Amino acid sequence: MNRQREIPLVLVADDEIHTTIMLERIFTRENYEVIAANNGVDALNMAQELLPDLLLLDIQMPLMNGFEVLKALREAPATNTLPTIIITARARQPTDVAHGLNLGADDYVYKPFDPKELLARARSKIRSHHLEMALQRRTQELEALLKISDELSQYVAIDNLLTLVPKLILEFLPGDEASIGLLDEDQMMICRTKDANNNSLSDQCSLPETFVTQFMRNPDAMGWSSESPLEIGSEHTNGMIVPLIQGDNVLGFLLTASNTQEYDDKHLQLFRGVGRQAALAISNAQLYEIQANYALHLEDMVNERTKELESAQQLLIRAEKLASIGHLAASIAHEINNPLQPIRINLEHILEDIQDNVPIDIRAIETIQESVERIRRIVSRLLEFTGKRNLDSSDIQMLDIGQIIESVISLNQKFFEKEGVQITTDFRELLPVYGSKDQLEQVFMNIFLNAKSAMQQGGILRIATRLDGDEIIAEFEDNGIGIPELELGKIFDPFYSTKANGTGLGLFVSYGIVQQHHGSIEVSSRVNEGTIFTVRLPVHKQRND
Repeated sequence: MNRQREIPLVLVADDEIHTTIMLERIFTRENYEVIAANNGVDALNMAQELLPDLLLLDIQMPLMNGFEVLKALREAPATNTLPTIIITARARQPTDVAHGLNLGADDYVYKPFDPKELLARARSKIRSHHLEMALQRRTQELEALLKISDELSQYVAIDNLLTLVPKLILEFLPGDEASIGLLDEDQMMICRTKDANNNSLSDQCSLPETFVTQFMRNPDAMGWSSESPLEIGSEHTNGMIVPLIQGDNVLGFLLTASNTQEYDDKHLQLFRGVGRQAALAISNAQLYEIQANYALHLEDMVNERTKELESAQQLLIRAEKLASIGHLAASIAHEINNPLQPIRINLEHILEDIQDNVPIDIRAIETIQESVERIRRIVSRLLEFTGKRNLDSSDIQMLDIGQIIESVISLNQKFFEKEGVQITTDFRELLPVYGSKDQLEQVFMNIFLNAKSAMQQGGILRIATRLDGDEIIAEFEDNGIGIPELELGKIFDPFYSTKANGTGLGLFVSYGIVQQHHGSIEVSSRVNEGTIFTVRLPVHKQRND
């Protein structure tokens, strides 16, 4: 597309020499450039070659009349919008005027005419034509940018974009070749160049390195031509270069060049738009590459972090085990040292009595026996807990929890009645569980004895069982003195007891037994209101471990 002229060009097509001279003078005085044709053939050829800004066309001309010239111009894409005013003395009939307008004439002026009116009509037609051409060109530019944006958005790989961008430049802008230069991670310039036939010419930048370095430091769109050359070492006489900028980052540049096509401001404006679209696509591709690499290594990072957490967890478990062993050892030492103290003192006294021939104190021997019995009980309870950490498969059987609880009630019935404790039951029909009868009886016996200790003045022990999904729930509720909130979390700890002569191992052992049966034991309590022990055991799942 030709550049818009600074001085409008008017083509006068008329076979009357006097009219031609007069029109030349009228338009020349108003700073128009005027050329003339004296026959229809010359007028058609000059219009197609020069593409004037306005054609003043007479109808009666030799070789081709004005209507024939107008028809030929409107059939050719390059001249189908050429502003044309018919100046004639012949076309006076409405049918003649209609014929000319139907062929595509923009206006009619009759001879003789008023020069001022003709100039006004000419300015109007030229201005309208320029606006129409500008609108058409802008529409084409926007369509081109939309298509370029659509094409670029389909690719997320940098290498694909480097191949595609030069191809799109030559598709929407005239030129002999196009290049793209892009900085890589090491700040090295990667270049791709294609010619008008879509042939890859080089992977190297055709511009001197010194110019590229200077341009990247001070990026600014520019063009050059044979009239205003740019000393950059290019082999082409005409060209344009624009930077690829995203935010504050200069990503690279775009270049297009030609030895025949002269570029104007409109071309440079479109080229800038292509540069913005290309920079956005490249920036998105770089972000996508970063995201893809992050996703690629994310699994490795997660696995590595998981191993670290597992290692830390093992260390924590080992530390907890060591702490538990230390706590247990300290508790055992404390519990056994208590009865050992009177044993040591009484033995010293007995030894002194023997040396002094004094009769031995029978009470001292009884105290020693009581202390030894206490140590035996402590050791026995520890053996019960440590010696049965895994259930013996020969001891496992199908059990009715209700029957086990009833047998424990029978063993304690008279003792509870004597102490003023009433037992009430609410047993629902239950499914069987698998486990050790002796161990579960031991759990329920411990709960019974703790309830009795909490009701020194008598009370009520309510026992209820029910089925909840795949679990059997047994609840033991007393209305005794209750357990303070601060002590509630310690009652399953070894050697913790609120009873004067308690070993603190009953609930500790019970907790372990219930866990071995893949169940749970819980407690809730209110001081002076009572305590509820809840035992949960699974049903229909035989355990061999």
